[in-house]
Amino acid sequence: MINKENRSKVFLTIIGILLVANITLVSFFLLKKDDSKREKRPDRKAMISAFLKNEIGFDTVQLMQYDTLSNRHKENMKKMMDSLRIPKEQQFKELATVNFSDSAMNSLAEQSATVQKIMELRMFNHLRKIRLLCTPEQLPKFDSLFGKVFSRKGGEGNKKPR
Repeated sequence: MINKENRSKVFLTIIGILLVANITLVSFFLLKKDDSKREKRPDRKAMISAFLKNEIGFDTVQLMQYDTLSNRHKENMKKMMDSLRIPKEQQFKELATVNFSDSAMNSLAEQSATVQKIMELRMFNHLRKIRLLCTPEQLPKFDSLFGKVFSRKGGEGNKKPR
């Protein structure tokens, strides 16, 4: 029979081995997850710039103008998204105080729809400004191709095989 002191040593050894194994597994999965995030998504702005240059035929001046428009649009959208965070938190608090009543939920949904509409309009205006950078010769290509490229998520990898 094993005495209490030997049994405690065996249990401590087993616990130590399991602890080291768990730490190793967790660190393996965390490191692997970080690598996949880096490879997962190409830079959308770079993808669109390359498309404008290669497919539409933008020159250096047009690309610089696009870059300026894109940076300004990104700043404006970021400000808008930041300003929405606080109201969303407040909305959830208000919903809780009125026990998630139908009228309160409908009112908040209408507010969200209004904000979504404003964001969509800003995006459409941004697209119009990019389109205005096109020469008359580039417009047909832009109109026929840009919507397809802009709606792609992740570039070429999402094309369905035929």
